[in-house]
Amino acid sequence: MASITDYIYIERKDVKWLTDQIKNELLHVDNTFQRQYIWTVKNQIRLIETILLGYAIPEIYLWERDTESESGNTNFSVIDGQQRLGSIFNFINGDFKLNGTYLDFRDAGYTGKTFTELTESERNQIWKYPISVRFIKDNVSREDIVNMFLRLNSTTTTLNPQELRNAEYSGLFLRLANELTENPIWLESSLFTGLDYRRMKDIEFISSLLIFIRLGIEEETTQKSINKVYDTFNEEYPDYEEDKNLFENLLSIVKKFLDASDSNKKLISRKVHFYTLFTVAYYLFQKYGDAQQKHIDNFNAFVEDYGDTENRVGLIEEYFQLGQEGTQRKSNRMRRFEILKEILEK
Repeated sequence: MASITDYIYIERKDVKWLTDQIKNELLHVDNTFQRQYIWTVKNQIRLIETILLGYAIPEIYLWERDTESESGNTNFSVIDGQQRLGSIFNFINGDFKLNGTYLDFRDAGYTGKTFTELTESERNQIWKYPISVRFIKDNVSREDIVNMFLRLNSTTTTLNPQELRNAEYSGLFLRLANELTENPIWLESSLFTGLDYRRMKDIEFISSLLIFIRLGIEEETTQKSINKVYDTFNEEYPDYEEDKNLFENLLSIVKKFLDASDSNKKLISRKVHFYTLFTVAYYLFQKYGDAQQKHIDNFNAFVEDYGDTENRVGLIEEYFQLGQEGTQRKSNRMRRFEILKEILEK
């Protein structure tokens, strides 16, 4: 019986061939395996230096898709290697220069230069640089590709649980979580760092908020529980649009608290507080349809008292202690919700 390895062949392709495929739109990133381009400029610069030094870089995986009958060109999906290919293409395209801060050899002749400013020899070295490519034939199923991708990354620290979910699931729950990342509140609240975005921590956090909407605050938010929800709502998600609309309504309520003061924004920029406020926003939405001015005023006072470390007492001190343990523990989540609800309703 044939195995997937029988449908994989290895070739060495130079950078010129690979960048030509990108220019001709024959190389396509499959975001169900890897998210949008996520490397920092530092990562890109170090890769280009590696190429200029003649050192090897990891192989990439391309999956053969359809062949265009008129031109004979074959389309490929990038299964693994998106960041490497993107870095090389961006540099050749003039998107960044080799900032010496990130180079191992800061006195090298290529320091501070863009691609066009390199010597003819250095440019040719990049064009001719060979990269090992594993081509997967088009008769391999997507399921087998997913299993191979997960196996490829499960023995390293390359992918975290959310990145693995992104590879394993391509259904409705993940699609909704991805849609919701476009809301401007995430940038306005400074909730996620650049590393969070690069490692899909934003999608994981949004998933936990969706789980609250769908299953309640009592539902666990462990990695195992998140995987279960992804599986449950992967192919069928009847309340997709309803949950999306509700989620956006709750974000609009949270934004009112966020915009009320800089102190509020600073507190809400921590995930534990954002999560709690989101759950209370759900309560306010169900009871009032929106946040009232008294709720915002009470929250402003709460934030002020919360920041007064010497005089923090009663419910605020209890909330503070509970907030030190993050969002994972169910009893803590529920108690923080009850405290904040009581404070806003007084």
